[in-house]
Amino acid sequence: MRLLNKGMTMPKPTLMTHLVTTIVISTAVITNCSTAFSADSSSPGTALSAGDLRLSLDSSGEGIRLTSLSDTATKVELLAAKPVPLFGMTLREGQAGQEVRLDADAGWSQVAVALKSDKELELKWIAAKDSRLTGVQVTARATADVAASAIRWQFEVQNTNSHWGVWRVAFPQAAIADLGDGACAFVPRGPGEATPGLWKRNFQFRDTYPGAWMTMQFMAAYDLSKKTGLYIGLHDPTGSTKDLAVDTRPAEKSVVFQFDVPAENMGQPGTGYRCEGEAVWQLIRGDWFDAALIYRNWVRRQAAWYPKLGPDGRSDTVPEMRTLAAWSLGGADPWPAGGPPSAEKLAQFKEFAKRVGPPVGMHWYGWHQNPFDNDYPHYFPARDGFKQAVADLQSSGLLVMPYINGRLWDTRDRGTEDFEFSKLAKANAVKDERGQLITEEYGSKESDGSNVKFSVMCPATRFWQDRVHEITLTLFKEYGVKGVYIDQIAAMFARPCFDPSHGHPLGGGHWWADGYRKMLDDIRRDMPKDCFLTTECNAEAFVRWFDGYLTWHWQNEGQVPAFSTVYGGALQLFGRSYSGGPTRDLALRMKAGQQLTFGEQIGWLGPEVINEKSNFEFLQNVIGLRRQLQQYFATGEMARPPKIEGEVPTVKADWGWGGGNWWINDRALLTTAWVRPTEHSAAAIFVNVSDQPINATVLLNAAEYGLTAEKLEGTVVTSGGPGDRFESGLELRRPISVPPHEAVAWEFKPAR
Repeated sequence: MRLLNKGMTMPKPTLMTHLVTTIVISTAVITNCSTAFSADSSSPGTALSAGDLRLSLDSSGEGIRLTSLSDTATKVELLAAKPVPLFGMTLREGQAGQEVRLDADAGWSQVAVALKSDKELELKWIAAKDSRLTGVQVTARATADVAASAIRWQFEVQNTNSHWGVWRVAFPQAAIADLGDGACAFVPRGPGEATPGLWKRNFQFRDTYPGAWMTMQFMAAYDLSKKTGLYIGLHDPTGSTKDLAVDTRPAEKSVVFQFDVPAENMGQPGTGYRCEGEAVWQLIRGDWFDAALIYRNWVRRQAAWYPKLGPDGRSDTVPEMRTLAAWSLGGADPWPAGGPPSAEKLAQFKEFAKRVGPPVGMHWYGWHQNPFDNDYPHYFPARDGFKQAVADLQSSGLLVMPYINGRLWDTRDRGTEDFEFSKLAKANAVKDERGQLITEEYGSKESDGSNVKFSVMCPATRFWQDRVHEITLTLFKEYGVKGVYIDQIAAMFARPCFDPSHGHPLGGGHWWADGYRKMLDDIRRDMPKDCFLTTECNAEAFVRWFDGYLTWHWQNEGQVPAFSTVYGGALQLFGRSYSGGPTRDLALRMKAGQQLTFGEQIGWLGPEVINEKSNFEFLQNVIGLRRQLQQYFATGEMARPPKIEGEVPTVKADWGWGGGNWWINDRALLTTAWVRPTEHSAAAIFVNVSDQPINATVLLNAAEYGLTAEKLEGTVVTSGGPGDRFESGLELRRPISVPPHEAVAWEFKPAR
């Protein structure tokens, strides 16, 4: 846990206002096929239809412009009145470092639009007006997927210029119109966030994928009342570095969605660019969940990071990790005054495990002799008594998981002395385009009061891969721990590295993720088979290499379990930061309830919570219900949450994130559903985090959960186990009453 948020304001792309009349012949047919022509000559509009999605273009100016992106079934125009260019490209001149910008709709002297097949449109930008950019050409191919009402894009920049190289490419990008009062935007920040009314207020968010704040490669805009919306994805199976950005323009009633990708060998003369995978624009008739299903289906087919799952789920994750229900958190204490662990503190952890039921995870910080966030990566020898404490705790049902950092090296790595950094690490650290080290600070201090400065290590170097491998295997084999937490790998975005001696493409590409994957492949090959690996946050590109992700940063308003929808059952999610102020108790219930419904393992709490009667009773309730349903989270997948009719109150608490004053509103009744397809069973979960009972009506369609029997048997499940039974058809409409501070589930199976 050592997270740095890199949100920033997104630059404003060039706008377009040119509109033309288009002619559509029939579904998946392209009008006005043409050969190359001068961009300043007049040409009629061109259109491509894919099911209910229709794209219209105009090529009569200095480029090619989008003029319409419409849902022909609902007759809703999705494209904003002032669209943005299909792409924007920055090129850099190698020697002087000058930059120029080229957009799809301006700056071209020659473009071409051509029909390549009955479902494919090829767009070419052949010659730029700027004579310095001779040899730079762009090709985009749009393929109509009629069945899915989707347009699939491939994109490439060819460059034979001996002075200029591609620096970054923003593709795809689209400005989506305000779809109505119920319009909502989805952004893959953390677990995913669905925000209503974004078109009516200023909002800018941009961050780098793969990372903590941009965890997946899709966004969406939709309006449930109009049953229309657009999924915008970049299906890159390699997990290349890219920025995702959302920028609202209230005066224009539009939201701009953008993927901005640094090129491999950024700015080197002759460098071009090819989009990894394909970009996808697809109609959706639902909400964020429907968008997540589109992405989940692609991930399971093509993503390099998706693990192999069998009938019993993920077999390379040890059963104890897949089924544990709760986590405790140990900081620098239990090391009072730097001495051995106190028996009193260790007894508190064992009591916590006893009262919630083993196995329980224990995340242990401060196990090493050097201070936290200082002198990394020199962790050994461990503090006195650590090995004995590990054995004692694990014999009591705790799975001990110590902290290490997988990314940083202290530039003064023995107190205030440069011990091994310059001698060993510096050559293998990340360098910027000027050849300078990239350093980061996290608030820790050296003995002289100065800030600890960390150098970011390049994961593509064998030196750093071997060093993390050595540390991890030492903890497993010499100290006997069950898990190792390797901080920052799925949290911190790639730092573009320009050191040619490291052997990776300079700047952009997928080498950053590949380097960590090689490191983790080697660790998993050599680690004991009954152990596990975890890391910070939930960047998707490393799912196959970790058994769990610490989702402590899921702390924002409007969160939805999109990440759980895509990856539920593929790895375990655990831990929230439970800090809070005067409303801490309510915040605790909101977080723990959300954890249960999102499929996370509960907690990341200090064991002293056992002394907080009301809070601990609620936690026991939630942890107990999770344990009853553990196979859904270990071997199942998330399904569409049931609908709730009736007046459900909202609650509001300060979640304490970022030091406090972090107020979160949410519904008092949290709901979700999980299915086990191989067992033909489903469970709908309900958690009342408020102080009052909630009475409502539940609506669900069991067919959406893969249940097709005409009669179903429902069972009420609580933390104490199965209870009352009831019968149901596929279309269920049933009242529910949930007492305050209670969690309950309905499990459905075909009636016998």
